Amino acid sequence: MKVTYSAKANITHRTQQLEDGRSVEVISLTQAEHAQDAQLVLEWSFPILDIAGRWHPNCRFDRSIKADWSYGEKSMSAVSAPVISFFNEEGQNRGTFALSETLKEVRMSLGVHEEDGTMNCMVVVSLGALDSDCYELSLLCDDRNVRYEQAIREVGLWWEKDCGLHPASVPESAREPMYSFWYSYHQQFTDEEIEAECKRAKELGFGTVIVDDGWQTDDTNRGYGFCGDWKPATGKIKDMRKHVEKVHQMGLKYLLWLSVPYVGIHSEMWKHFHNKLIGMDWQQNTGILDIRYPEVREYLSKVYADAVKDWDLDGLKLDFIDEFYQRKETPAVNEQMDCACIQQALDKLLAETMERLKKEKQDILIEFRQRYIGPSIRRYGNIFRVCDCPDSGISNRVGIVDLRLLSGNTAVHSDMLMWNKEEKAEIASLQVIDCLFGTMQFSVRLDSMKEEHKRMLKNYMAFMQRHQELLQQAPIIAQEPQNLYPQVCVQNERTEITALYSRNRVVELGDTEESIIVNGSAATAVFVESKAPLVAQVTVFDCMGTIVCSRQMNLSAVEKIICPIGGRVEIKSKEFVQ
Repeated sequence: MKVTYSAKANITHRTQQLEDGRSVEVISLTQAEHAQDAQLVLEWSFPILDIAGRWHPNCRFDRSIKADWSYGEKSMSAVSAPVISFFNEEGQNRGTFALSETLKEVRMSLGVHEEDGTMNCMVVVSLGALDSDCYELSLLCDDRNVRYEQAIREVGLWWEKDCGLHPASVPESAREPMYSFWYSYHQQFTDEEIEAECKRAKELGFGTVIVDDGWQTDDTNRGYGFCGDWKPATGKIKDMRKHVEKVHQMGLKYLLWLSVPYVGIHSEMWKHFHNKLIGMDWQQNTGILDIRYPEVREYLSKVYADAVKDWDLDGLKLDFIDEFYQRKETPAVNEQMDCACIQQALDKLLAETMERLKKEKQDILIEFRQRYIGPSIRRYGNIFRVCDCPDSGISNRVGIVDLRLLSGNTAVHSDMLMWNKEEKAEIASLQVIDCLFGTMQFSVRLDSMKEEHKRMLKNYMAFMQRHQELLQQAPIIAQEPQNLYPQVCVQNERTEITALYSRNRVVELGDTEESIIVNGSAATAVFVESKAPLVAQVTVFDCMGTIVCSRQMNLSAVEKIICPIGGRVEIKSKEFVQ
C-alpha cells in the first residue's frame, strides 16, 4: 500500500490482523503540517476474480463495477458512509473496505484497471487543517469468503466497537408504524384536519403521526423561503401545545418536521443570519446556515429543545442535513468561528442538540433520511428513513435493505407509502410487502380510503406487528444484490419469513417449525423445495388476510402452491418423514 500526505508530516504504517480473518491498515501522522487543503491518499490494488458487482450505502439501483478513472464515491458526516463491498453472483464477499474517518470528506475510488484486470483502489481523505499535529486513520480490509451481508454488517459493528461510534438508543416506539401528513396533505392542513385524520390513523393501528412541512407557514407554494423562525402558522394551528395534547389523548405520539440548514429570505431570522451562510439556494428562496458559528448552532439547538419542551413533542424529523457541505462560495474561516470544518461543526451541532433534547425527553425520537445515514449520524438519530420515492415500491425495498445491512439496531423506515385511491388492493399491497423488513410510514388520505384498502392495510400491519422483532431486527439475508434483492429472508429458531419480489423463484424450506412465504410479485403461485420429505399444514391467505385454502400437504422436491397476488403461504411442519 502506498501512503502519501500532501503536506509535511511523519508517516507510519502498520498492519493489524484481527482474530476473525480481517485486517486493519493503520496510518499515523505525527508533526503534521496544518494546511487548509491537506489530503491523505491511500493506494493499493488486487486482482479482479469472481466479482459480479459492488455495494456502497448510496448505490441505490447502480450495483455496477466502475473503471478506475471514475470519480468514486464521496462520503462525509452529512452524506453516506466510507465503505465499499464487492460480491460475486452467489452473494459471497469478494472484498469489503471501510474507513474509520466518518466525519471528514472521503472519496473512495475503487475501479477496474483496464490494462491488466486488477482493481485499482485509491482513497482520498480531505483532512484540511487538523486540530492537532497528530492524526490516525484505519482502513478495514475484509477478503473472507462470507456472505456479503455479514461483511457489511460487521463493518457497522467495527465502527461501533473499535471506532467508538456508539449509536443512539432506540425506543420501542421507533418501530411502530407511522402516519405522515406529507404526501396526503403536503402543506395544506389545519389543526382540526390533522386531529380528524389522527383519529382515523389510530383506528387503523398507527402509533405515531408525523406533521411535515407547512405547519410553520401559511404560504403553500413549496420552497423554503419561510423556514427559520419555527413558529406555528396561526392560520393552521391555533395553539400547538393544546393541539399536540389532543393527539396524545388519542394514544398517538407526535413528531414534527424541521429543515435544519435553511433560513428563508422571508423569515424574521434572515436579518440575523443572512451574513452567516455557507451558500444560497435561490430556487428555494433560502440560505444554508453556516454552523461553524457557535451562535448559529446555539440558535438551532435551542429551537429544537424549546419545541419539544413547550409543545410536548415526542420527536423531531430533522431534514436536509446533507446540505451542510463546502461550496465554492462558502466563506473562509474567520475568528468568529470555532470550527474550520463544516462536518465537525455538524457533529457539534447534533451533539449539542441531543444533549438538550435528552434533558427534555429521554426517549426522544429523531428521524434522519437517506443520504445522511452514516455511523457518525447514527449516534444522534434512532430512525433512518428511505429517501423520497412516492409510489415506488422497488425504491423502498432496495432502500430498506441497504439501510438494514449497515444500520445495526437503528430503526429503519420506509418512505411514506402512497397510491391512487382507485388502485386495486392487491396491487397496493405489493408496496406494503416492499417495506416488510422495515417500519412502515404511510401517507394516503384515510378520509377517502376504500374499505378494501383498509382491510389489506390492517392485515399486513397486524402481520408486521406479530413478527416485528423477527422482521425488523434479525440479520437480513437479501439474495442477488446485483438484481435488487428479488428474495429477502429473516429467520429465528422457530420461524423463517421469506418475501418474493419476482416470479418463479424456488424457496428452500429451512429446519424451522414454521415457514412463511409472502408473495410480493404479480405471480399467482409460489414454489417451495423441502430438503427432506415433509408433512405440513399449508395455509394460503390473500392480501386481505382471508384464508383461501388450508390443507395438509406432503412436500418433497419442488412443489407449486397457488397463492394470490399480495398473499402469503404459511407452512407449519407436522413431522419429518423418514
